[in-house]
Amino acid sequence: MGKQDSILHIKTDSLAQRDTLERASLFSGHSLKIIHPTPMFNGAKTSYWPGILLFLTLSIYVLIRISEPKKILRIFVSVFSIQEAKQLFREEFKLTKRMSLLLGIGFILVMAFLIQKTNEYFGLILLNAPLLKQYMFFVGIIVVMYLIKFVANSILAYIISDNDLGKEYLYTVFVFGQTIGIILFPFIVCLQYTTYPSEWFLYPALVICAGFYALRMFRVFVLSTTEQNIGILYIFLYLCALEILPLLVLIKFLLVNF
Repeated sequence: MGKQDSILHIKTDSLAQRDTLERASLFSGHSLKIIHPTPMFNGAKTSYWPGILLFLTLSIYVLIRISEPKKILRIFVSVFSIQEAKQLFREEFKLTKRMSLLLGIGFILVMAFLIQKTNEYFGLILLNAPLLKQYMFFVGIIVVMYLIKFVANSILAYIISDNDLGKEYLYTVFVFGQTIGIILFPFIVCLQYTTYPSEWFLYPALVICAGFYALRMFRVFVLSTTEQNIGILYIFLYLCALEILPLLVLIKFLLVNF
């Protein structure tokens, strides 16, 4: 009898402890109102493409950093030094070299990310399109824009009979683009993965782009006047045909048609 009483006592204590745990549970005994009485299915989809593309971009920059670290430093310096830029241009002007191609691909991937994030933040165009389609659309726009710039530069260089200026202009455009791609990469990573407000990284990235664009136009102006002795009319033609007008037409076209 004593053993049976002890068993009953243990069972009673365990039941009391269970009732106490249930009453102390986070999911019962509170004053919160129940909205959904049954579990809700989370249909959210995880996007893997940003991580894959950012990892690909990082791999490109790491490969270049390991293979040609001194050349990367010289490219950075050439953005702010005309003498270094001209020296690097004279040594090897080959846009089809492996390093130039990799840096160009990195620039396109990073710039398309920035444009897509800007478009998503301000809600400009393609509002109902998936983010991946938006990104691929902006990649195509960047590629087409630079192809048009290349063709227009070749035509204008032929008109003014100065192929060297045309080549140096293309070199300046690509060097500035390659450099800004490396600088903007940390901002893009923060925009994609940080929990801080997007404005902390989006606005500085846009300011950097505007600053580099103004510096590039100033470099073209200097090359055209002091170095190449080109007339003011040709300088205005160059800046309008290759820098200002295409950008304005592209923005107007996208806003109206998309």
